[in-house]
Amino acid sequence: MSVHYIVNPDGERVSVILSIAEYEALMRVTEAEQETAFLLREPNGSLLLQRIENIRQGRNLVEHELLPDED
Repeated sequence: MSVHYIVNPDGERVSVILSIAEYEALMRVTEAEQETAFLLREPNGSLLLQRIENIRQGRNLVEHELLPDED
């Protein structure tokens, strides 16, 4: 990552310059975090967090048969 800073007369960083590719990657991460925050605000957000923790711990896993592909 190549980062360039713009500093004020006191030498404090006030801005940063990123490549377009790095900026776009940062924006993708930000969008994903915003989507996650939205889902967690929903009424079932706490249920979602509990199920994620269950998956991490290998608890209460339910398997379902996959539906066949439509031809």
